[in-house]
Amino acid sequence: MSRAIKIAEHLIDKYCIRSHRDLNLKEIANAEMLVIEETDLNGLLGRVMFNEDMGLIQINKSITNEGLKRFTLAHEMGHFLISKNYRWNKHGCTFDSLGNYNSNKGHEAEANQFAAELLMHKPWFSKFIKNIPICMDLIKQIADEFKVSVTAAAIRYAEIGQYPIAVILSKNSVVQWSFINSYFPCRYLPPGIVVPKESNVWDYFNGKQMAEDENMIPALSWFKEDIRCKQSTYFYEQSIVIPATDSVLTILWQSEYD
Repeated sequence: MSRAIKIAEHLIDKYCIRSHRDLNLKEIANAEMLVIEETDLNGLLGRVMFNEDMGLIQINKSITNEGLKRFTLAHEMGHFLISKNYRWNKHGCTFDSLGNYNSNKGHEAEANQFAAELLMHKPWFSKFIKNIPICMDLIKQIADEFKVSVTAAAIRYAEIGQYPIAVILSKNSVVQWSFINSYFPCRYLPPGIVVPKESNVWDYFNGKQMAEDENMIPALSWFKEDIRCKQSTYFYEQSIVIPATDSVLTILWQSEYD
């Protein structure tokens, strides 16, 4: 278990939080000596400045999505609680910092892990999704129930959900990052790959109406560079537009015909 997850679990126990519905982030932040303010941040979603005793969290006041705002706050709290023993520290976080769990910046990945565990604590999350088939509607339900962004909900499902899925973010027709469950049959999808023409995502980036219903697609369309990917394998694909960044979030899951 990572340090970030341990700290999140400790916080849940410390404040006797029994359910995600009892979780009041601002009250916890204040109790941990953090002041919160909303302000202009010039392209950043959030920023935290702190020493070993206290800190200031700033959230971009232009964020209109409540789920993204809560995840940003939890992410910045994570920076403070993970690193507060340092004499002075400062972190500024972009959409990429919060959305990409595969970030090369270790402190950003840790803050994401903390936020995911605090907001979508594994026992609460597992109970909510139990026996529900995977699709984008479930991801949206998770986002609504736990008050997080759709991206955070999808990545959390890929981490601990009962069905193996791949989560892909594309922008300007190019894959920006992917987060793939360890049991998913294909895993090699490097950033920079052009989205496949067989995908509904291609339609969106080429000025056409993107269908939001699930679509069956050959696995090799997305994973053409994965030598383990079989020609006979098909995935279900479903996507949703993220208007704030003009990007598309896609989930893939395995067809029952394999």
